[in-house]
This record gives sequence, C-alpha cells and structure tokens, in this order.
Amino acid sequence: MLKGRKRMTAAVVASTGVVAAGAGAVAYAQHEPETRTVETVSSVEISTADATATERYWTPQRLAKATPVAAKGGASGQATTLAARSKAFGGVPSIGALFFNNGRGDHYCTASVVKSHSKRLLMTAAHCIHGGKGGRYATKIAFVPKYDRGKRPYGTWTAKRLVVTQRWIRHGDPDLDFGIIALNPRAGKKIENVVGGNSLAINRGAGRKVNVAGYPRIVWDRRDRPIYCITTTRKHSRFQLRMDCSGFHGGTSGSPWLLNYNTRTRTGAINGVIGGHQGGGNVHYISYSPYFDKDVYNLRSWADKRA
Repeated sequence: MLKGRKRMTAAVVASTGVVAAGAGAVAYAQHEPETRTVETVSSVEISTADATATERYWTPQRLAKATPVAAKGGASGQATTLAARSKAFGGVPSIGALFFNNGRGDHYCTASVVKSHSKRLLMTAAHCIHGGKGGRYATKIAFVPKYDRGKRPYGTWTAKRLVVTQRWIRHGDPDLDFGIIALNPRAGKKIENVVGGNSLAINRGAGRKVNVAGYPRIVWDRRDRPIYCITTTRKHSRFQLRMDCSGFHGGTSGSPWLLNYNTRTRTGAINGVIGGHQGGGNVHYISYSPYFDKDVYNLRSWADKRA
C-alpha cells in the first residue's frame, strides 16, 4: 500500500504548466518523494493496427450504447441543501468523453487534455484505464473532445500508450486513482495543438474553488450533454479531496477539477479527477478525488517522455 508521505517544498514548473502550492490552502501530507522508474510505473503501448481498428470500432451505435464503468455511483437520492447543482452546457474542447472496452462491455468515462512537452496527453481516473488489483487494461480506448449528443466536432482520437502506477495495478489503491493516456496524432496534428490543454496543479490543499465538468450516463440525464459545476473542495481524508455538487452520476469518473478556470481560453489547472474513494463517490451529489501531489507530476513526466 502507500508509503508514508512527507511535505514538499512548493515549486512552479512553467514549461509544462505545473502550478504548486500557494497561501490560504488547507495543508496536506503527501507521498514520500520517489524517483519514478519503469519498476514503479505500469504502461502498455498500443499498436498502430489496434489503433486503426479502434477508430473503426466506435460507430455512432456503439457510442450510444456504451455505459459508465462500474465505479462512480449513480445512486438515486436527494442531494443535501448545501450541495451545488450542476448545469448542462455545450462542453469545452479540452474535455471529452473517453470510450473503452474493459472485457465486460463497452464503457465510458471523462478525460481532459493536460499540458505537456509532447502535447499528446490526457488525464483521467486510473480505474478508467485499468481495473486495479486482479483487473486488466482497457482496450479500444478512444477520446472524443467536446462530445455532445452524439456529435464529434473534433473527431475521434485513439490511444498510443496507457500509464498508471504499479501500486494501482497491484492494490487498486484509491489514493492512486489517476492515470495518463498518450494519444496518437490525428491528420498529422497533436491533440493539445487542436483543442488546447490544461495545466497541472499539485500541492494546493483543500478549500479551493474549482470548475468540474463531465459526462453523466444518459439514463440519469437524458439530455446526453456534458455538465459543469462551480464548487469548493474539502478535505475528506489524508489523501482524498471531496466536492459537493449534484448530477455527477456514472460516466463522470475522470472529470477534471479545474482551478483558475479562464473563460476566454476555456481551460484551467487540473487539481483532481473524479475517482479515488468509492470510485469517485456512490451518490451523485458527493464526489471524491485523490490528492494531487508529486506522484501525479512524476507520472505525467514519465508518460510525457515516452509519448
């Protein structure tokens, strides 16, 4: 399981859009600093042939029939009066629906483009990539930016490499429920150059205003549109954040929690993803995220060098 965590000195790495701790946040402990090597990262590369087959696989009919991965709950029930309420909107280019097959059927989550040198990376929940202890890697992974009622305004992007931590593979540890996907170029262009990207925010503590966007299952929200919510993070446990907002049913796993959202660029800084405790939450009005610290930064850096 997780080793003990130590505090880290705040830093800003501007070249890859990393925002670190600032004043006014609730402090967190964090993982012991580790040098990420091939032994502590699990990765699988997808062949060109499989990627080509994946693009053909995702017909409009299969997209429509895909269901959320069995993690983030869609349980009914009344939201507390203190919970914010999500709203449907047209989506943003850097956030989209992530479709895949986990061996038990076609499913989907939410993913977002994270800034990198390679300009090819997505951030999502680890459980959208690999089933954790006793599980397997997903196949037929495809990202549809700004998916909206079956429309694919930026096309379908296939995966080149999937990256999670070894500790997620071995233990399914909710504190490590984050992962990276490197995408293939499409028509000679890289995803970040087409739709933009979000920076990565680490060590920001709790009590932060975030914009959260995702794709709930159509059975819960018949509009078949992305939703968003503006709310404030809270500390749930030593390595978990919580946010309260209604409407985040199954399908929203992997939804980015964006700090400093810019309405002009329609991007922000990813400070979390729906996942972690209870697979992201077993009711639609409470969602969780693993705490983003140096482990997330290291995983993104490892993937970036091999994208």
